[in-house]
Order: sequence, then structure tokens, then C-alpha cells
Amino acid sequence: MMLLLALSLLGVATSAASQSLPGLIDTLVASGASQFADFIQSDPETLQLYLSDQVQTVFAPLDSASGNETLQERDLSPAQRRTAAFQSAKGTTSIDLASRSLPGLILKTNNNAPLLNNQPQRVVVDTRPRNLTSPTKRWNPSSISRRGDNGTSLLRISSGLGKTTNVIKGDIQYDGGILHITDGYFTMPESLSSTSKYTGQTAFNNLLSSSNSTNTLDTTPSVTVFLPSNAAISASNSSISASQLVSDHVVAGTVSYLPDLKDGTVLTTQKGETLAISVRSGRYYVNGGLITQANLILDNGVAHVVNKVLKPTPATTVPGAASTSSMSFIGVFGAICAVGIATLI
Repeated sequence: MMLLLALSLLGVATSAASQSLPGLIDTLVASGASQFADFIQSDPETLQLYLSDQVQTVFAPLDSASGNETLQERDLSPAQRRTAAFQSAKGTTSIDLASRSLPGLILKTNNNAPLLNNQPQRVVVDTRPRNLTSPTKRWNPSSISRRGDNGTSLLRISSGLGKTTNVIKGDIQYDGGILHITDGYFTMPESLSSTSKYTGQTAFNNLLSSSNSTNTLDTTPSVTVFLPSNAAISASNSSISASQLVSDHVVAGTVSYLPDLKDGTVLTTQKGETLAISVRSGRYYVNGGLITQANLILDNGVAHVVNKVLKPTPATTVPGAASTSSMSFIGVFGAICAVGIATLI
């Protein structure tokens, strides 16, 4: 009887504590993000999302960083709704939780992406030190809290076009979850060709164009792409065709952000060959190429910049295997070639 009474009192106390927390809008205004509060309130559909249990972590830009999203009193456009949904995560993510593991944490946003099979678009918390000469160093949650006092980043979060947004004030509780104040909006993901061009990987973009694969790869659902840098492509002196070189760097059907890449992970390219991930002293390599910039979020997946042109490991042929077995590995370009051959026959 006493135990039931104690549990009942605990439930009442927990409910009272929850009810004592301010609502999201009041918390945004009190935390210096009143323009973001206006943003989500300007559209009934967006406000309903933010007040639902789908949103448990909010990343709200400080007023001084919100100039580009000033709105009139009107419903949001579809693009603005996606921007708003992209600023929230489905789960509850505190600074401590997001900082515990290297190389980071993948967060599901409320922006469902058509080219990810309508699954939530992601952003990625990067917990690696900025100076990669000591990449095994872990962040200490207590020191993170102190860093926030001088206005520097508590968390670095990767979004579209290789952009990084910083949490500058975190773990602000409201009655529906946790609020983090950021120094800007997350950048909406764009296509592979736009992203490679924006991030300066123009040589790879030229390969996409010369192999007539720009539109194909921009619209292929769920891809992981390793982008050789301009210097890597210039130094490769490769004699293989542009289409083959491109397909050697594309993994279709899976999206592997940096935290997904473990030492020994094997990925299969469009041609059915393999790329192996190795992690050495905190640095990430794919078939010997160092990942120099990770987590360029795409509207159909993710890209990572590498410092060499990759040479995948040929697929192992099983004697007597049926042709359908090899067909299972054929990617976008292989499928096109197969259809063309069948037509000629």
C-alpha cells in the first residue's frame, strides 16, 4: 500500500514538474530566438508539427542569425516548410548525449526526403577535434559546458553543401523537449552535382558531365559518393573512362554517414566491386584514400571528399554462379548497358 502511494506521489510530482516548464514559443522568445518563433507560428501546419511529439529537439537560430527567414503573416511555402522541419530532430538529444562518441551522432530530422524513399533527412553531429593531427582526442562534456560560456561552439553539425552550424547555447528545456540555440539555419541539402560544384570538386563535376551521368546520379535514391579532390583527379593519370571512374566512387542503395563507417566496413560499388573502410588513429580511409571532408549531406544521400582516385577491389567470381547473381550487383550504369545490349540482340 505504501509503495503504491509512493509511486502515485512520484507520478504527480513528475507531472507537476513537466507542467512547470514553459512552452516552446515562450522558451524561444526568452532564449533570443523570437524570429524563429515567428517563423514556425506563421504557418498552422508547421506550428502543429512543432507542438507534436514528432519534435523533441529544436535547433533554433539566434535572432541575429535569422535575417534571411523574416516572414510576413502568411502560410509558408513548401520549401519553407521543409526548412522549418529540417530544424528539428525526432529524438531528445542533449549536449552530453551528442558529445559522447567519436566521430559523431546522426540525427533524424522531420524533413522527409523523396530521394531517401521519404525517410527523414539527416544532419550529423561532428565530435572530432577541428585539428585532425590529434583525432583520437575525445571531447569532455564538462569542458564543453565551459566552452559555451565564451560564445564558442558546443556542437558542430553538418548539413547540406558541406556547411557547418554551431550550437552556441544548449540544453534549454521546454515542456515538449530540448531547445538548442544555433548560429544559423541548417543548410538544405542539394543534388550531388550542385554540392560537388559548391564545395570546389569541379574535376569530379566535369566527369559527371562528360559521362552524361549528372542527372542519373542526382536522382538515384539513397547513395553514398566518395568525391576525389581536384588534385587527386589531376594526379591520377587514369586511362579508364569517365563513366567507369564515376561509378567506382558511387555506392547505390545505402547512405553511409561518417558514424556508419567502421573499421572493416565493406561497401559495394555500382559495378559490384568493393571499397573497404579502415580507421587509423582516428582518420578514416577508403581503399587507401583519406576522407578529408566528411558528411556533405545530399538530397539523395551523402558524399565524402577523398584525397585520391579510388581503385575498387574486383568482385570475387563464384564458379558456376548463375548470371542473376552477378546482375544483383549491377548499378545504374550497368543496368543501362544491359538494356542496351538486350535491345541490340
